[in-house]
Amino acid sequence: MAAPTPAAPGRGPTTLFEVRFATAMTDSDLALLVSTLDLSMRMHPKMHPRHESPGLARLDHHSGLFLNRGSAEGQWTLEAKTWGHPAPQSVHEWHVLAAGAAHQLDPTVARPERLNASSPEIPDRPLGRAANRRLAGIRRHMVGLP
Repeated sequence: MAAPTPAAPGRGPTTLFEVRFATAMTDSDLALLVSTLDLSMRMHPKMHPRHESPGLARLDHHSGLFLNRGSAEGQWTLEAKTWGHPAPQSVHEWHVLAAGAAHQLDPTVARPERLNASSPEIPDRPLGRAANRRLAGIRRHMVGLP
């Protein structure tokens, strides 16, 4: 998996990954992307479109998967961008899902392997650990610990 590429410091999204594929983008191709990725499609441009992407899927509160046209006819890219800090495990799962959908349309697309939950490459916080001391104190109070 490629490392995230940040935009200008403090502004704009960070690109998490890209999946490039080729297809004629027929109605059945669009239907597959919509059903597999929960993609919202905008194939016909509005008068003043907000995004260059003809489709997008929300991944979390700060992240999205954008369908972009390539430079040549029939070339497409699924690009994941974030304005937040998603967990590496979530990013990997999104990458697997996007590559799987693209592979159904273009068999030459390589699919990344799913990582085990206990993979040492992805640091995981212990369950129940509070994000800061204040929340830890509240949690201890709620469960009756000193």
